[in-house]
Amino acid sequence: MKVLLVNPFQVDLVQKKGRIYNRTWTPLDLAYCGAILEQDGIEVAILDANAEQLGPQEVAARAKGYDKVFITSTSLDRWQCPHLDIHPFLKTVHALNAVVPEVYVMGSHGTVKPEEMLEETRARAVLRGEPETTVRELCAGLPFSEVRGITWRDGGKVVHNQDQKPVQMEQLPMPAFHLLPMHQYHYEMLGGNFTLFEMSRGCASKCTFCLLKTYGVGVRKKSVERLVAEVEYGVKNFGIKTAYFMDLEFTVLRKQVVEFCKILIEKKLDFTWCCQTRLDLVDEELLALMKKAGCRLIHTGVEAGSEEVLRIVDKGITMPQIEKGMRLIHQAGIETACFFIMGFPESGKDEMGNIVSLAKRLSPTYALFHIAAPYPGTRLYEQVKNDPNIRFSDGSLFPEAIEGRFTLPELKAMTRKAYLSYYLRPSYVWARLMKGEIRPLASQFWLFLQFVRT
Repeated sequence: MKVLLVNPFQVDLVQKKGRIYNRTWTPLDLAYCGAILEQDGIEVAILDANAEQLGPQEVAARAKGYDKVFITSTSLDRWQCPHLDIHPFLKTVHALNAVVPEVYVMGSHGTVKPEEMLEETRARAVLRGEPETTVRELCAGLPFSEVRGITWRDGGKVVHNQDQKPVQMEQLPMPAFHLLPMHQYHYEMLGGNFTLFEMSRGCASKCTFCLLKTYGVGVRKKSVERLVAEVEYGVKNFGIKTAYFMDLEFTVLRKQVVEFCKILIEKKLDFTWCCQTRLDLVDEELLALMKKAGCRLIHTGVEAGSEEVLRIVDKGITMPQIEKGMRLIHQAGIETACFFIMGFPESGKDEMGNIVSLAKRLSPTYALFHIAAPYPGTRLYEQVKNDPNIRFSDGSLFPEAIEGRFTLPELKAMTRKAYLSYYLRPSYVWARLMKGEIRPLASQFWLFLQFVRT
């Protein structure tokens, strides 16, 4: 049996502007799936059409001769923030259906709307949640009725099997990086020779807007020894120089992070990395150790511009904690990327102004402003879906925004204005130049210009 795992190009080839923002990151979950199938003696390949920028017909041509194809609508880095427009994905699935006997779809879209995805894709089955165990069971030839975590058709009836058991992180094999075009992965904020790692999956926080359903319940982790072995495997065998630890709250496992950093320092790996965490989960001692171990950048979600909205979205953090956390990170000499969300139902023009003012006060290296997306499967979606004063913008399965106080064009205009206001400050440009960041600043400015022109 021959199996192909596909990460599709998520931008319509006629939408050239989409190429600018279509990040090229390692589909880590597919790399784990590939390694598992190799362990089981199955001939497997991974086609990263996103990295190679392959359209539907090109993917279909490469898929000929395979018995099963598994295609994801969201690789691991997109589980909590999936693409809103899945038309390019659907086109690729339909092209595959014409040339492959069995096509299976997976990702966040199918996890939260499995019946709709089954109908839209006409796939043999939709995989819900983490894919690794379910892919293995389907390739082992188990009857559909015995495979957990899938939605499928039994005759004319749609069947939702019991959820799959959570993946035990320690039991995952080394990712099959040898099946991927590792030289093509990069992250503008860190550089090339880039990949993803993860120490844990899941999140203990309960923010109303965050889509966590694909991760399952609870937080599961790898041992420090296992994580170090995976990093060494990537650095020594594939020339990895930069990486992003995809944990949703990396430093919540403080003891493990401390141990991990000490080992990285001891091994003197030529390796720079970033992570994501909350600003109330950092302290001076921990940040100093992370910096010494090669941490260059921390992603963090600030989200709102006021205590009131922070409370409404159940962020579980206060403004003083946010400001203290940012101050400590700056003092440690680590760069920051702060995420802000525009357009919560409770957000008026004052809140939009508060967000921009807060961003300037916090002064992160990178400020990213996004429009609130009410993902199905989140509490935000449940809160607004039946509100007669809320209108959803047109979207494919997932709405693009909440049109309540503001229309989508108005929200986009506010977001564009926020970017302009933040990045075109002379003080910001001068501070970056003084740090000798001419090349990254030029690259960032080019991307910024492309954004504001769209």
